Parts: sequence; structure tokens; C-alpha cells
Amino acid sequence: MLRSVEKTHKNLGLPIVFTKLVDISNMGLFVCADRGKGKTRIIYDSQISLSHRDILKISILTYAGIVKVAKEINEKSITIINPDFSSFYTDYLKDVAVNLMANLLTEHSVRASTGKYVIQIQNCNCSFLSAIQPRLLSKLTKISAWESMYKDRFLRFHLLYPLGTPTYVEYPPNVPRLDYIDMNPNNVVIPQSIKRMKEYEKLKFLLMLQTSEGRCEDYVDRLLKASAWFNTRDTVVESDVQFLNLFFPYLFIDYVLSRREIISSPLDFNPNSFLLFAYIIEKKEATRRELKEHFKVSWEALKLATDDLLSLGLIKGSFRKPNYFVNPKFDEKYLKPIRYFYENYVY
Repeated sequence: MLRSVEKTHKNLGLPIVFTKLVDISNMGLFVCADRGKGKTRIIYDSQISLSHRDILKISILTYAGIVKVAKEINEKSITIINPDFSSFYTDYLKDVAVNLMANLLTEHSVRASTGKYVIQIQNCNCSFLSAIQPRLLSKLTKISAWESMYKDRFLRFHLLYPLGTPTYVEYPPNVPRLDYIDMNPNNVVIPQSIKRMKEYEKLKFLLMLQTSEGRCEDYVDRLLKASAWFNTRDTVVESDVQFLNLFFPYLFIDYVLSRREIISSPLDFNPNSFLLFAYIIEKKEATRRELKEHFKVSWEALKLATDDLLSLGLIKGSFRKPNYFVNPKFDEKYLKPIRYFYENYVY
């Protein structure tokens, strides 16, 4: 499957697989990247072919909207896809949408009455997959209930392209259709030897940063079972753990680029640093002038963004020198394994 995707859609193979693993695991996911980076291809086009159950595409999710689809998702197992979260165009609707999906993902039900609408949904086992731009994700993290209620319901997968800038292709990727697998992912076995692996503990640490200490092991186990299921195995093996560790930088960057104003405030994701860092990863290195012209910002704004990445140790360079490049230590630890995987197992 990865070879088929990579022939025409460079860099999208691994994100497509991860999205499918989240889908199988009945979890929530935001795929985050700027315009034209393949989010819709990953979220919508590829999942049609990889679907193992019915898909419900939604453009907006409100109380009125969920009343209309209540019959379609009540007592059902379903994949809910939103190709562009910006369609939830007001802060109020964003809060409502996130609240409704959080309830469906964790409680598998929604019971609400607004005076005008009465909603009763139960036994809905679903996943939620949505594409989101960095600046909108930053707005989402500022919702008052994000830290306490919503954060650990949705993973945030940030698109990075260590193989270079993806080439725009008008048609969707050629994803081989998923053959029906007569096995419940929940019945996949995880041996104790797997849970004693250092890589397993590393995954737990990563998911704890994205969600919470209470949910991290459950989410890791779900993803591992999904990986085994995807490969038609009834038992998790070491290669499942090693494969999931490839996704560390895509998930870890959310925590690295988030800050609190004060101790009691929620983590606030920095979209400017992400866009700049993602660009430098794609190009391997970039000049000051190139960055200024690409992002259409002042020298002062550019220096502020580059100084942030320099202080975090993500890039190397100086504002007085012409080039910025990815910190070799970060590249060696997080990006090189991805390139090695593609070179040795895909291409």
C-alpha cells in the first residue's frame, strides 16, 4: 500500500497509514498542516478506499446537524470524516462540535436538549478524522474546556515532510482497497513481552504528552492492536511497536511547540513556529531572505519565529548568517529513521 501511494503522492504514505490506525482504534484525530499539503488526500480520499465500515462525511456539526444524522450513527459503528475543520466557522460552533465529538468518542452517546432540539444517540462506536490548519488549531487550544475535557480525546498529527516538499497531484492516491478482515481489533492480543519493551514505554510517554497519564497506555494499546489487525495478525509483535515509533516527530512536535502563559493556563500551540520548522524540514535548509519572501513577513517577525526555534534546539543557524537548517541531533533522532524506512522498505 505504501509503495502504491508513494509512486504519485510523495510523503503521504505514512500519514495515511497512521490515520487508518486511528480510525480502526475508534479515536479522534486532527491532521494539521498549511494549505496545499495533502490533508484532504489523507483524511478523505485515502480513507474511502481503506474503509472497513460505513463513512459519514460532515461539513458542519451542530445540534441541528447531529439531529439529522442521529439515525445514521445510533447503534452503529462508523467513521466520521470532516475534510476541513475550518467549516466550523465560528468559535461557538467549534466548541459545540468538539463537545459533541468528544462525547461520541468516549461515552459513545449524546443526550442533549436545547429547547429546540432533542438528541438521543447511544452505542455509537466511531472514529473522528479531521483536517485542520495550524492557526485554527491554536484557536482550538484556547477553548476554556480544551485542557480539562477535550485535549485527551483528539490526537494531533502534524504533517512533516523529511523527504522533501510533496508534489501537488490533482487526482487522489491509488490506495489498494482494504480486504475485509474477519476479526475484531479488540480481540488482538498484546503479550507482556511487548509491554516490557523500551519502545513501548517511549510510546506511552509520547501519548501522555498529547493526552493524559490516565489514557496514554489505553491509546498505545489500541494503536498497536490496530497495527496488528491491519497486517492480519491476531497478536502484536515487536515490528508493530517499532513502526509506531516512526510517528514520534509527527506527534511530539505538538508538545514541543506549545507554551503556557502562566502555570494554570492551557498549553497554547504556536502555529508560526510550526510553519517555519515544517518549511525548513522540507527544504533541508533555507536562507533568511527565502523565509521572509515565502511567508511575507517583516525581518522582525521572522527573527522572532527563528529565535523561538533556535531556543528550542530544533534548528541551527544565526540571524547574521545566511542559512537555517534542522538541528542535526533532531534530524538523527527523529527524521533519519523515517527516511531510512522509506528508502529500505518502500522505495
